[in-house]
Amino acid sequence: MKLSRNIYCLLFLLLFVSAKSQKKTATSVEQFKGLWILDKYELYDSISKKWSTETARMGYNGYILFDGNGHMALQITPAEYADFDINKRKDSLGIKVLANYYNNNLIFFANYKVDGNEIEHEVLSSTNPESIGAILKRDFEFKGKTLYLTPKTRFNGPKIRMKWVKVQ
Repeated sequence: MKLSRNIYCLLFLLLFVSAKSQKKTATSVEQFKGLWILDKYELYDSISKKWSTETARMGYNGYILFDGNGHMALQITPAEYADFDINKRKDSLGIKVLANYYNNNLIFFANYKVDGNEIEHEVLSSTNPESIGAILKRDFEFKGKTLYLTPKTRFNGPKIRMKWVKVQ
């Protein structure tokens, strides 16, 4: 009798813990849902342990749209990208300059899933063919209507994060 009561208590506890973790994930997915605009890139200074604006990417524009069902789209463009007129300047610019300018226009579509404080994007389509099929992992943090995404993988440089603000 006592053994069966202990088993029931254990089962109840497991169901309770499972329900709590599922609710947390659902809440996180719901928090992502909607349109976000890029506010800025930030660099982490490991000595001062502080984040500061990354000046090399000031003025970049970007949007992320999360549908709440595990799909997302992203576009990030460099400063003044929307004002760039290739017809006015094509004679004075070399092909390498133009290619570099267009390569800085990042667009991708991905499936996403949330686990704890990590979001994982599985890239389905991208302007960067090398990233198609890639799994991009980022730590995330919400502060009100602000979302911070910090890539898990660093490529030749300091730790960066992107600050996104939810569009009303």
